[in-house]
Amino acid sequence: MYITKDGDILKSDLDFEAHQHLLTAVDVEYLNEKAVLTTGFVQEFTGDYVKVNNHLFNRKAHLFVSRPFFK
Repeated sequence: MYITKDGDILKSDLDFEAHQHLLTAVDVEYLNEKAVLTTGFVQEFTGDYVKVNNHLFNRKAHLFVSRPFFK
């Protein structure tokens, strides 16, 4: 397992798996905006969706940004 650096964008299933396993926070943002929708932990993921804070986010419509220092 590995964790990306603060601010890195999660892209691969391995990125999401590592963040889920190690309980590392992510910011969820729209692709075309820099506003953070939510910050939380990856609960589940598929090739199409990521569940954070009990909400499903489309991997093609959102950015998932690593926040390893979030408490």
